[in-house]
Amino acid sequence: MPADGYPESDDETDSDETPHVRGGDGDSAEKQHFLEVCYSFLEYGTDAFHDLGRMQENVQSLDKEDMAMWKVPPVPWYTEIQRRVQVNLEFLRMLPNPEVCGVDLGNEEDAWQLVNTVPAGHRVASRNSSKVRSTLRQFVRDWAKEGQAERMASYNPLISALLKHLPPKGHGRAPSVLVPGCGLARLPFDLVRLGYAAQGNEFSYHMLLGTHLILNRSEKAECFNIFPFALTLANRKGRWDHLRCVQIPDVCPMLALDPSAQLSMAAGEFVEVYKHQEAAWDAMATCFFLDTAKNVFLYIRTIAHIVRRDGFWTNIGPLLYHYADVPNEMSIELSWEEVRPYICKYFDILEEESRVARYTGNAEGLSSNRYNCIFFVAKRNGKPAEGHSNP
Repeated sequence: MPADGYPESDDETDSDETPHVRGGDGDSAEKQHFLEVCYSFLEYGTDAFHDLGRMQENVQSLDKEDMAMWKVPPVPWYTEIQRRVQVNLEFLRMLPNPEVCGVDLGNEEDAWQLVNTVPAGHRVASRNSSKVRSTLRQFVRDWAKEGQAERMASYNPLISALLKHLPPKGHGRAPSVLVPGCGLARLPFDLVRLGYAAQGNEFSYHMLLGTHLILNRSEKAECFNIFPFALTLANRKGRWDHLRCVQIPDVCPMLALDPSAQLSMAAGEFVEVYKHQEAAWDAMATCFFLDTAKNVFLYIRTIAHIVRRDGFWTNIGPLLYHYADVPNEMSIELSWEEVRPYICKYFDILEEESRVARYTGNAEGLSSNRYNCIFFVAKRNGKPAEGHSNP
């Protein structure tokens, strides 16, 4: 199994993630970006203990009457959070891996040392610190029993649509399904288990490093313990809910898949990776992906270009628009009423309805983001994909 976008801020994905670039100075930028991501995992403790210090100061500011009402000794309270943070840090230290980088990092020994040694004086960008925390929550969504309800709402409609319109049996080969923006790759994994040949595509190195760990280095189910809500004190129902342990993965990919299973990952920006793969795919499954485009027309045209005639596209997600509030970035924010006709230029919509789904929420908490998603199943017509877009 080679393991070559909605996070903590309750947006979709980090809007200012550095793109994957190649060639000349591009290799240097790619290397630096990858190392920044690795260092953000290694420096989770610095970020977390900064928050813990603030929490401790706030608790110490309470007067005796308030402390008596709270009935929680502050030192043990702080210590219990600290212990969970340390477990998270030990887990996150396993994620940096030079095999995932898109450019050469040197010989094996030097490469491993490079990705696991934070330079003196290095400061992690706030966007990367936030992404580390959202990655912990993404592990819950994709690879924990606690994420099953989210997966049922988001992934099952897509899987059911493919089973209905493009069943894996009865073909000379396994139907090929592309899953762009696949996060930690649970959806392509589930499709492969059903008999499809699935490829996940992901842009974020935070996600790619997490995927590599789960797919290639999980020796058994529930072999890792994480505490994804340890630092989230708001919207708790129970006093100790934030200290709840989550075990991942709920199923071990290395044991669940046959050696002949056709599961792969492709790193990079969707259009750049697939723009030359004309009619190469039997189906496309997009989950919370369409609105990660700067220009949604370009995504639709690319999908039309790479899905074969009479192939299928199934989608679920809102139109939150990833780049809407990012300074100095293009963002074309269209309504579903405006997007739909362009899809219909290349596809015949067979099914369409509104579905409710949530993203990386705390199932035990008092608050979660609820999205009214557009779900559709469409069949590729014979019109050639044409035109050009300014992304």
